[in-house]
Amino acid sequence: MALQPIVPPPLQAGDTVAIATPSYPAPARHPHRMERGVAYLESLGLRVKLMPNARGDDGRWTSGSGAERAADIHAAFVDDEVTLVLASIGGNHSNQMIPHLDYDLIRAHPKWFQGYSDNTVLQWALLKHAGLASFYGTALTTGIAEYPKVLDYTDRYLKAAWFDDGPIEPDAAQEWTDEFLDWDTQADLERARTLIPGEGWVAIRGGRATGPLVAGCLETIVWHLKGSTEWLDLEGAILHLETSEEGPSPEHVDAYLSDLDNLGVFDAIAGLTIARPAEYPRENVSVLWDVVRYRTEVAGIPVLANIDCGHTDPMLTMPVGLPCTLDATEMKLIFRSR
Repeated sequence: MALQPIVPPPLQAGDTVAIATPSYPAPARHPHRMERGVAYLESLGLRVKLMPNARGDDGRWTSGSGAERAADIHAAFVDDEVTLVLASIGGNHSNQMIPHLDYDLIRAHPKWFQGYSDNTVLQWALLKHAGLASFYGTALTTGIAEYPKVLDYTDRYLKAAWFDDGPIEPDAAQEWTDEFLDWDTQADLERARTLIPGEGWVAIRGGRATGPLVAGCLETIVWHLKGSTEWLDLEGAILHLETSEEGPSPEHVDAYLSDLDNLGVFDAIAGLTIARPAEYPRENVSVLWDVVRYRTEVAGIPVLANIDCGHTDPMLTMPVGLPCTLDATEMKLIFRSR
């Protein structure tokens, strides 16, 4: 992966974060989540600007047309006050924006973009066509809107990625949750979600590797990016994969990983990390790790699993496109965000 990405400067107190809604209209349908997320950003000393369609709702499943959502991205990038563009949530339709994005405009006004899940489409597109690094991390209405406060682990590593200059060497989260308290009835404001003890990271195959980090949601990669013009050259990369809240079974994950194997991904990458799966029966987790082990066996790459960056909380913020060191034997990760 020879691309040398554009790396925007770190955030500072007083900077402006622009909120965009690339897919599911969470701010329109769950405004209390948006309000909590905005309050957290302001508590960090940041200003917040909602893009025109951030609170939009087309009455179906997106915040607006693909062209309208792309226009919000353009407006945020050309705004000299904005330092970071933050997705409000994921969804399944960020791919509708791709034909409308002006990568020359984006490249001329580089700034950070952060999202995860379906936002994988945008992050791969920004890296491929605009040469722009980004953050794979929690969104405005998800972990940033946590009640009664943002989880300490999420808070710590978001601040490290956004504001600090040095390398980031995270530890494994001591507690985690994938509990969902209904947003429609605002059950999420009645109590904190129940946290359970963390199991730590899992070394599926030992070894050490370095390379640029590329992250993404497995389903999004095989549904929307495979075969597209946004597909990245993954040679020498450290690839981080996570699965969605739909909890695809080990059988489905086996099929998805087979797609990547058939494309030569595991022969190309230097190492692999896998997120803790959300909405997963505990008895299926070991089966999932067996699938990952088997599918990467021929390539023989180091693999570290149960990483705290996916559809469970708390969540790391990971710099996409920038150097990463993976030591699966010692169960260590080191990110560089500048």
